[in-house]
Amino acid sequence: MLNRFLPFLPALAATVLSAAFSACDSRSATDTGSPPFVPENGATDPAAVEPGAAAVAKVPGVPSPLAGAPVPDSLHLLSPGQAGRLRLGMREEQIKKVVPASLLRATTYTDNGKQLPAYEMRDAQQPTAPPTILHLIGDSSAGFRLRRIRIYDSQYRTAEGIGVGSPFGAARQNLGLTRVRPTPAGFAAVSGEVKMAWVIDPNSLPAKHPEEMNSADIPPAARITGVLLYQ
Repeated sequence: MLNRFLPFLPALAATVLSAAFSACDSRSATDTGSPPFVPENGATDPAAVEPGAAAVAKVPGVPSPLAGAPVPDSLHLLSPGQAGRLRLGMREEQIKKVVPASLLRATTYTDNGKQLPAYEMRDAQQPTAPPTILHLIGDSSAGFRLRRIRIYDSQYRTAEGIGVGSPFGAARQNLGLTRVRPTPAGFAAVSGEVKMAWVIDPNSLPAKHPEEMNSADIPPAARITGVLLYQ
């Protein structure tokens, strides 16, 4: 029976080869190459993006928010020596130019036995949020300037999204850690690089005297309850 089909085999082979070459030509006309490499975190590799593509490469040196972290607006952005429009070293009269008087309440604080002026600053967007404390230094003849800022409002965040309510481990990993020590605001971890200190929830700390604790004693999941900006 095979002998009956032998005359037709050459024609059948030619037909199959022709169809295969047509499929290859069709695919090569529509393919634009291999898809861009996608890392495990889901971001498109900037080196694989063609000119004009929608993906935007990360700018070196500009921090990105942590996954799921709140992104602050310009009025609540924390950076070295600055919280929104407030900068350490500002004169008292400059503070009153950028913060409405209705949001400031005069108070005092004690430093080395000396009583100095301070302000409690309310937030116009969230009047019920905990006030931000502004510590001044100087004297009445030379004038007062902003020395420290204590923040308890969770709206204030770094560009990475770190602020009140964040885990201590995120601050240590992204903003560094210089030392830990007791402060008038509570036990805090200090980052000398960004001139910020992170007040740690005392309920997250081990049952040790503050003077005996070191950074390894603070659990990464310990909650930040306050941020201190200092010079």
